[in-house]
Amino acid sequence: MARKEYDDVLEEQIGSIGSEEPTESLGKLRPEVLGQRSELDPEEKQRMKEFNERAVREFKKHTTTDASISDGWIPLERSAFGKRSLFYPNDWEFFIRPATVQAIKNWTSVDEENAEELNKVFNEIIRICVKVTDSKGNVHTWQEINSWDRFWLILKVREYTFVTGESKIEYTDTCENCDEDITFTLNSDSLTYEFPDDELIEKYWDGEKWYIDPQEYDVPAAPVTLYTPKLGKDQAIIDWAIAQARMGKKDLDEGFIKFLVWMISKPSRDPQNFESQVRQAKNTYKNWDIEMHSFMNDVINNITINPSEKLSVKCPYCGAEVTSQVQFPNGVKALFQTTKKAKKFGSR
Repeated sequence: MARKEYDDVLEEQIGSIGSEEPTESLGKLRPEVLGQRSELDPEEKQRMKEFNERAVREFKKHTTTDASISDGWIPLERSAFGKRSLFYPNDWEFFIRPATVQAIKNWTSVDEENAEELNKVFNEIIRICVKVTDSKGNVHTWQEINSWDRFWLILKVREYTFVTGESKIEYTDTCENCDEDITFTLNSDSLTYEFPDDELIEKYWDGEKWYIDPQEYDVPAAPVTLYTPKLGKDQAIIDWAIAQARMGKKDLDEGFIKFLVWMISKPSRDPQNFESQVRQAKNTYKNWDIEMHSFMNDVINNITINPSEKLSVKCPYCGAEVTSQVQFPNGVKALFQTTKKAKKFGSR
């Protein structure tokens, strides 16, 4: 199958699903093992403490000195997630560290026109730079992180990589009220989310899954259990869709994919077993009548946490609230590019 034809089939089958991970090396990508050693020796603990203190000092100073890339895991307060923390176990603790030199090399050399490769470097940053533990000391993988938190965590890693505030992602847009140009800055705090109604969370979310009885809404069907989209599930579905594309299959039901990521609790690592999970979910999906399908579509739309694609600021000229589409003026690769001192080679 020609590359263009393959890409067309892949795009047609995957649709808008966004997630991935470097389970294997892809070209330049060189995966590193996350959390091989859970305990830090005294020297490492001291280094981590010193780095954390330095990061706090530098954030407060708001200086713009050269980039500083350092090592060390830093605790990330759960409160930073806001309401999104409700969708993780209560005893989970999150840690981040600055992006490694190799991860930055991979990120800044990625082909932004290659969706598969771009997805992989997004997940590589999460895999290498985010660690999750629980009260028993277990380390959880990047695959268990909720899909909607990926970009937010990437921005957090970026902020700890460039602790002095250099390499800002800024762009200008025009105020619709007064026609003045306004500067927008992309960072983790600027991201906003659309959440499920509080009453739905309280009634149907049990801390691990959604349990919903359609009969409460006059739909004659058995109760359903739904699981939040995870980075690992997203990647498993993408890998499966890629395999389907390579086999020349073009009849993948994209409507089914919308539900599939919610119907599987934990994807099997074995491709054949995962195929069985997909078939089982597909059989359930096929048995829905029109009324049940409409109800489930409404359920998914109402329990999804949607990251906003817009930033909002107050216009310094007229005081109006102004929104703008998130932009990457110099491309996604610029997120982890350090301050440049050398002359640029060429015009590309």
